[in-house]
Amino acid sequence: MGERSDWGHPGDPLATLIDTPTEPAKVLVSGGIGTGKTTRINDVRTALRGAGRPVFSSVPTESEIGSAAIVIDDAQLLDDADLVRLTALVARPELTVVVAAEPLAHRPALGGLFTALARENPVLTLGVLPPTEFAGVPHELVRTVQAATSGLPFLLGPAARALAEAIGTPDGESAVTVIGTATRVALVERLHRLDRAVLDALLLCSLSPGLGADDIAAALRVDADSAQDLTDRARATGLLDAAHRRPFLGILHRAVAEILGAARHHDTELALLRSQNETDLLSADLALRMAEHGMRDALLADTLITLATQNRTQPARAARLYRAAADAGAGPGAHSAGLADALAMTGDCATAARLADGLLGSTDPAERAAAVRIAASIAVHDGAAGQAADLFAWLGPYPDAFVGSAAAIVAIGAGNAEAARAALAVPDSGPPTSTARAARNLADGLLQTLEQPFATAIGRLSQSITAERTDTGVAPDSPAALVTLAALHGGDAVRARSIIGRAVGADASDDHGFTGPRHRLLLGWVRMLDGQLSAASADAAAVPSSLHRRDALWSAALRAAIARRGGDGGATQKYWYAAMDVLAEYSLDIYCTLPLGELWVAAARLRQVDRVQHRIDEAFALLSALGDPVLWSVPLHWAGVHAGILANSPEAVAPHGQALAAAAGQSPFARSLATAGRTWLRVLAHQVDPDEVAVAARGLTRFGLTWDATRLASQAALHTPDGKVSGAMLALARDLKSDIQNAETAERDVPSAPARAAAESATSVPTWARLSDREREVAELVLQGMPYRDIGNQLLISAKTVEHHVARIRRRLGAESRSEMLSMLRALVGSPA
Repeated sequence: MGERSDWGHPGDPLATLIDTPTEPAKVLVSGGIGTGKTTRINDVRTALRGAGRPVFSSVPTESEIGSAAIVIDDAQLLDDADLVRLTALVARPELTVVVAAEPLAHRPALGGLFTALARENPVLTLGVLPPTEFAGVPHELVRTVQAATSGLPFLLGPAARALAEAIGTPDGESAVTVIGTATRVALVERLHRLDRAVLDALLLCSLSPGLGADDIAAALRVDADSAQDLTDRARATGLLDAAHRRPFLGILHRAVAEILGAARHHDTELALLRSQNETDLLSADLALRMAEHGMRDALLADTLITLATQNRTQPARAARLYRAAADAGAGPGAHSAGLADALAMTGDCATAARLADGLLGSTDPAERAAAVRIAASIAVHDGAAGQAADLFAWLGPYPDAFVGSAAAIVAIGAGNAEAARAALAVPDSGPPTSTARAARNLADGLLQTLEQPFATAIGRLSQSITAERTDTGVAPDSPAALVTLAALHGGDAVRARSIIGRAVGADASDDHGFTGPRHRLLLGWVRMLDGQLSAASADAAAVPSSLHRRDALWSAALRAAIARRGGDGGATQKYWYAAMDVLAEYSLDIYCTLPLGELWVAAARLRQVDRVQHRIDEAFALLSALGDPVLWSVPLHWAGVHAGILANSPEAVAPHGQALAAAAGQSPFARSLATAGRTWLRVLAHQVDPDEVAVAARGLTRFGLTWDATRLASQAALHTPDGKVSGAMLALARDLKSDIQNAETAERDVPSAPARAAAESATSVPTWARLSDREREVAELVLQGMPYRDIGNQLLISAKTVEHHVARIRRRLGAESRSEMLSMLRALVGSPA
């Protein structure tokens, strides 16, 4: 395989000429080096001579022309006088003129010839070719060929021969090596034919194809006309074509550098670096490539650090720039803090923590403060709030708004409000930027959650997310996550969904691995509380399987919550145990009370409260240290009410119910929960007041606890002997369930035909009224996915008796199978499938 292109495609003027060599034709063949121009021209000459026509390979004089054809290769080598005469001959209709040339755009005489020929026929442009000869070759090797040749015909030939030699080799890596060596040798051999000045231009343009003639002039210290000519000739080779991917440009750069030698290579790139820096035109991409090609220079290192600082909103890119700065010779003190910040934000916390630990002993106060902030943020991310608090205590108050805000976040989470106030008491030594103000608003808002009404605190907190703050570095938690947590604890589900939904949307186009999974899990939590179990499951599934401890706790607790609400006892147990494994190594903070409360309720369902009780006590101790703030305490007390109900322990419910009642005067959310708790207890005691249940259920829905509201209405239907009341409660449960389904933004559950039939009949026939109290209790526990033995243990009856109850329930519902019975029960009580 040599320099060639496929013949015979429709509209190919050379193919037409070869088929009818006696007819006059005007054709221009354009392409870079090695694209097959010479092969095409030779084929045309052969065809014309075979038809008995004389052929000129140079520009003939007027007396020589006669009936001869003019077929010229490498027309760019002709002088301007010959090009002008050849252009005039193109205008004669009886002549055949075929010209092949490199596309030198800025040579007027050649441009005139191109224009004249293009008027007669479309220009036949030769370029890259697909490696069509490689059918049956492993895909990995074909990709190697594509990367090494970029489809250039003069490289595809050597690649094909090398591949044929290596294809039988069992070692795939050796085949890759053989192909790379063969194509590199072919490329170097072809480049040796170019002038050294053109090679200099190729060297620079292969670093950054966007460089223009002025850039080349400044770097190579030549005049504008010479630079224009060099740039034109470099691009005319076809080796800098936009179709070539970055790997090939790297191969080209190394090949040119090999020819020029190490000294000239270094001096030429250094000249480009300085000229670009002097004109303030040095791009991040160009600086990166210089560093990655081995240049070590103080100017390059400083430039890369500056560019990395400017790119902190793109952590992965910033990390790459910081690493390149280190490769270019930057000292560790100049880049380690920035690199640690960038790595932490991308999710590479292990490397970031090592770098931060190494900076804790720095003599530079700013660097030491940054190291503490980074190390403490990673510690919180890893479920080690105590370690984070110790780091900030060691640092002491620091006059920087962002560091002070991070310290306050950690201190409040660890139950130390005084330390938080002390961290914020130091005036910020920096300018009052929008990011500094946002950081201060976040910390002040969190302090207000401890003592101010929810509306006041959430107003201040919300101001922390009005400015873009990702360029300030990693923090213990994001503003979006903390404001969402405060909103959830305060019962403001609408605000929580709005804020965290926007954060998840922003994460989709970002590389912030530190906060991305957290935001997604919080969105799933909001949806789970609202009863949107399918959407919440999708959110839980969207996060990676390998998570840091904080995200792992939330993930396992969310999955356990979804499973419990869906009646999947096996999955509830599985995820509860997974969460307990994480919790065993977790240093609690007040920001994890939501998953802790869910694990408490699941533990009551699984009769494992003793396994989690000591962590519950720790959480209440943290809240007590903060003065038992209503905002952060209410959800955990609500979990205590549920846990006590599930454990059938009124004495366990009482303190939490009293706490909710005591907080009712300060919090509408607490008032609603207190009302719902009292109503729930009356329902379980078979004292069902339809109006009271409706008010309590609607109140729960108002605060985003739609699943709890549906559950309360279903329990009321189960625990009343009055058929009319049961039917009304079922209707209420269905209304609430309908609200959930209408709000569902992800996958929707479609009930089976038996379930739909049961739901329709339930509106007119109070089926639950035909079940005894005991049967309703058994039905409820069966819907929760509990095995007969566990149901018997909870109801103090034998597993065999439970089986008899289930059989009677099935007969009374008219179900033909157990699955149909479960479908009908779910439809009747509005329980999620």
